[in-house]
Formats: sequence, C-alpha cells, structure tokens
Amino acid sequence: MSVVSFQVRPPSEQERRQAGFKLQKVIRPRRGGETVYVGHGAPAGGSGAGAKPRFAMYRDLAGRETLGFVVRPVGGQSSGGRLSVLGPAGEELGELGTPAKSARWRPRWEIRLPGDRVLAGHGGTLTSWVVFLLLSPLWLVLNLFWAVGGTGDSAWSLPVRTAWRQGVGSPAALKYHGMSERYKVRTDRLDVRLAYAQAVVHRSQGTA
Repeated sequence: MSVVSFQVRPPSEQERRQAGFKLQKVIRPRRGGETVYVGHGAPAGGSGAGAKPRFAMYRDLAGRETLGFVVRPVGGQSSGGRLSVLGPAGEELGELGTPAKSARWRPRWEIRLPGDRVLAGHGGTLTSWVVFLLLSPLWLVLNLFWAVGGTGDSAWSLPVRTAWRQGVGSPAALKYHGMSERYKVRTDRLDVRLAYAQAVVHRSQGTA
C-alpha cells in the first residue's frame, strides 16, 4: 500500500513572482508525492462543450508540465454542483460532487470514479461528532468566558476530520485531518490527481 501525505497551502511571494500563470495554491508533500502548483489554466483547445475552467495543476512554476485540470461541466450549478477532473490530454479521470454552501450538518463530498464507483466523505467523522457533542458544554463555558473577557478568541470549532470511502466499514481512500490540515491518500485506491483536485476544492469551500 502506497500512502501520499500532503497539505494545501497559499503560495509564497517568491513562488507568485516566479509562476508563469496566476498561482492560487501549492500542494506541498509531507510524505511521498510531489510539489504541485495550482492556478489558472484550461485544457488545450478549450474545456469542451462550454465547460468552464476552474483551475489547473502543474508540476512546475512555468506551467509547462500539466498534471490535470478541473472544469465545471455545462449546466453545473455554483452551489451543490459537479466538477470534472481531466488529465493533461483532456481525458476524464472522474467527477467531484460538492455540497451546497448551506449544508452545515455533515456536508457530503463525493468523488465519482470510472465504473460508477463513488467515494463519499462527510464533514466530521461519527466519532469526532460524538466527542464534539460530549464536550460541547465545556466549550460553551469556555466561549462565554472569552466573550466576557473580550479577547475575541474562540474555542468553538465544528468537527472537520473527513474520510472518503466507498461504503460503511470500507478502508478510506482519502482522509483529511483537521488539526494538522493534512490529507492522506491511498494511491492503490484513488488516483492521486483526483485526491489533489478534491483537496483544493475542499479547502476552497472554507474547510478549517
């Protein structure tokens, strides 16, 4: 089993200056994998049938070595819609299903793979939500203390650990650990390019 661990981070000022495109994010490896640069770009010849480019993934800052693209298909909605993940030549690798922005209670993220396989990840695992509910009285007291003290700080945060798996009890192909803001992907179960694309979209929708 091969595991790649990475984080999605803002680029440094030096990386922004060196990039040959509008650089938005950098996927930084923590174990295995490679540094990937995320920013403006569209498949050669257009994104096809009116699809709207969202971002491209590159192996270099010059933007010459493309890893893949993410586009919104025709008819895709700005909230709760689907995104297509394409390879360098425009071949479809899979789809990402994004939750509506109004979904606060365990929003559902989907990765649709060829062969109609679906990996679903809900915001916060069941275990993390149980711990959250058990400790919520303590956190409420702490937040009242900080509010009265006027520090502006807060201890309140919803569970954000997420695990993408095919079904209940099956091994997770992709995990997000909220405390370390780290993703771990099992490359024998999920194409790392799909994992990178999902992580960028996941972080862009305000995951803490």
